[in-house]
Amino acid sequence: MALNHNQMAYVAIVSTLIFGSIFVGFTGVLQTSESLGNFDSASDDDIQGDGISSSETLDSDDDGLPDTLEETQYGTDPLDEDTDGDGMTDGWEVKYGLNPLDNGEADPLVQDPGEADDADDANQENETDSWPDPNQGPNGDPDNDGLTNQVEQNLSTDPQRSDTDNDGLNDRWESLHTTVIEVTGGNLTLFDPLSGNWDCQLLTNDVENILRERFNTDDATPTWQELGNSIGSHSCDAVLDSDEDGLSNFQEEIYGTNPLLKDSDFDLINDIDEVSNAPIENLLIGTGDLCNEDLEFATTRNAPFMSKNASWFYLDDDGDGLLNGPSDWDTDGDGMPDGFEYCYSHIEDSPTGNVSELLDPSNPTDGFDDWDKDDLNNLEEYQSANIFGPKNFTSPWSVDTDQDSMPDGWETNNGLNPRDGDNGKLDPDKDGWDRDGDGAVTYDDLVLDTRVVEIYVEVDDAVDENQTVARGEITLAGGNTEFVYLKAKSEGYVYSIFVEVDQIITSRLTSWMEIVE
Repeated sequence: MALNHNQMAYVAIVSTLIFGSIFVGFTGVLQTSESLGNFDSASDDDIQGDGISSSETLDSDDDGLPDTLEETQYGTDPLDEDTDGDGMTDGWEVKYGLNPLDNGEADPLVQDPGEADDADDANQENETDSWPDPNQGPNGDPDNDGLTNQVEQNLSTDPQRSDTDNDGLNDRWESLHTTVIEVTGGNLTLFDPLSGNWDCQLLTNDVENILRERFNTDDATPTWQELGNSIGSHSCDAVLDSDEDGLSNFQEEIYGTNPLLKDSDFDLINDIDEVSNAPIENLLIGTGDLCNEDLEFATTRNAPFMSKNASWFYLDDDGDGLLNGPSDWDTDGDGMPDGFEYCYSHIEDSPTGNVSELLDPSNPTDGFDDWDKDDLNNLEEYQSANIFGPKNFTSPWSVDTDQDSMPDGWETNNGLNPRDGDNGKLDPDKDGWDRDGDGAVTYDDLVLDTRVVEIYVEVDDAVDENQTVARGEITLAGGNTEFVYLKAKSEGYVYSIFVEVDQIITSRLTSWMEIVE
């Protein structure tokens, strides 16, 4: 992209700019982007000296920049709203301190420097034509808030500030959880990165008193005063606990969790319990052999990451882009979710009392043991749920989780649900196993020849004990006929039918059909 003199001058200016953003915590110190990029507003300047301000001049491309300024100050094309073709309008880029001439990508070389008459001139020209700064392009993220410049433009947020509305919450985090709720008189949008909802109507006097008491007595959080801005207002988006899980919204932002869900990562452990540094009391969800079952009486168990310090939750041990604990379904990245490992992590539940046979949701190496010798390692015990359904994982402490006399490994490897205690009676391969030998259907009272008149069932039909399955006809002395009915001796399904209609049966030992369990 060849540059004219105005563009060259602009390049020289922007190459010296230092873009930055000031992070605001909950100290009341507010950010400002008033001078970011050193672009001073020229909308009221009389550049032409004709008594008409720039704001009153023509803007041919409707990009928010008057043609005069585009030609004389910014070096942009007054007939193209996006001079550098990066998807962001020139006016928006100038407003937020981005370079409207830099799309963040290098231009191809105009010529091979080695072929130029003056190699130094050629190198200088090519270097000037390709001054890309990736942070200036649509995929740049100069404020490191996780939103690209293109997305920031779509959201109308400031690409130079990670917290556009100064509520202490990251723009990207808010944009992921923006929600609209009904309030008296209309709707309220929570977690809008453009509005902190300062002193919103949800923050009643009673609520404020409760929150003030909570924060002023909790050494782990800022005080109520520290959570306010410079004029003492408080952001509803930050200080409330929208999902009522015990974590304030600003704490959810710190942990990277969802402020609208008690269990953000769906690992069956509530967020508040994952970050707890004390035992969980009044637990009504079972562990061990009662994993994830509702309990009639509350119990107490250690929190899953009770031994970890606060800074550990800001790390990403398994490198999956999710912070340890409540925002990561599988914190240690071993393929077993935290909730599954938590179930089998308590010595109180262990059948052997062996501390070396406890799962740990922060230990990535405990998936390869097979403590119960059922031919499934611990990871495979969980993975059976991927085959048979979410709740059908097996216990790493029991060789036969469903107590049906078939080991978990044998059932899983043969396609049987290892959590179904009744499937031992089934015959899915239909190999005709009749465990008690009572499956043959015969006419035990046969004296005279019997003609098969009707068969009421078909192969694979399920039948109940004493269900009529066939009808025969006998001819009595004198020529009279009489019907006889054959019934199933056991419950099961019809494996085979050995007779057909109009066939004459001459022996009471003839089996009409076989019913197997």
